[in-house]
Amino acid sequence: MRQNDVLILNTYEQLKSLSDPLRVKILSLLIEEPRSGQQLSQIIDLSRSKIHYHLRDLESNGLVKMVKENKKRNMTQKLYQAVAKSFIPSTDLLPYTSEFGESRRLFTLATLDRAKTRALAAPESAFLSNSENPEEWSRIATQTELLTTKNQFKSWVAKYQKLMKELNELENPDDPDAEWFYVATVGFHIEEPYFKVEKRDE
Repeated sequence: MRQNDVLILNTYEQLKSLSDPLRVKILSLLIEEPRSGQQLSQIIDLSRSKIHYHLRDLESNGLVKMVKENKKRNMTQKLYQAVAKSFIPSTDLLPYTSEFGESRRLFTLATLDRAKTRALAAPESAFLSNSENPEEWSRIATQTELLTTKNQFKSWVAKYQKLMKELNELENPDDPDAEWFYVATVGFHIEEPYFKVEKRDE
């Protein structure tokens, strides 16, 4: 099954399904790759019956789908995968988005955890460069905080989304020189800066 990049949530039931931290955890794992209830049970350290209860909820709301069924003797193993890499509530559900806020926080944390795992597993060569110019590097590692308006930030995000679309269009599996690259980005409103800078005397 090919995952969609984004699934628009159109029902309150879908939104409610993703207000549960455990279901968000399961969905995050199924975004990475297809997994069985047994595999999820071992990763999350939870009984298979509870895992399958949440899987049924996610499946009934169109958030995950069974992609493979393996039969061995009297045992049947079903593999599930998330139908998309990202989930966004439709504008019709805006009155209920407060219920979705915590799950978005959990998805963001899952993204950061996944980025940490991928960085630890990457080869040492991924972080080496022969140039002092960041524009010539084949890696990105940066963070910033800035004081700006929400509208200005939203305008920048729109440009960033276009850039990400351009990045995805670079995929070329037929090129023998093609290599895998991993990109993860998060950005959100904060109450106060973490990086403190002394104010200059006026």
